[in-house]
Amino acid sequence: MARPRKELANVPLTPAMVNWAEALGDAIGRGMLRALNTGMPSLGSNGNGSNAMVAGRRRGRPPKVLASNSSGMVSADRRCTVDGCGREQRSKGLCSAHYQAERRRLLSGGKPA
Repeated sequence: MARPRKELANVPLTPAMVNWAEALGDAIGRGMLRALNTGMPSLGSNGNGSNAMVAGRRRGRPPKVLASNSSGMVSADRRCTVDGCGREQRSKGLCSAHYQAERRRLLSGGKPA
């Protein structure tokens, strides 16, 4: 059997609680008014009806910063082993794109290279 609910009408409100509730209501009202006047970009859509891009941020891993090598070149011992590819290797001597292609080929039943 469910417990009977307390009647809130019987709970005495202290002046401090009344002041706190009024201050909270005022703060919420001011915040809502400010949001309506300035606009809320984080709640808007990006034009196609999707909210995927929030406030202009990208999804996924942030781009790697090449602080030690400002020219963007990868040293020869860290390059992908596929001919003509100059990207940095990630796993098993391959860059991310070639590793994923090899993985898909193996999963589909192809022979290893």
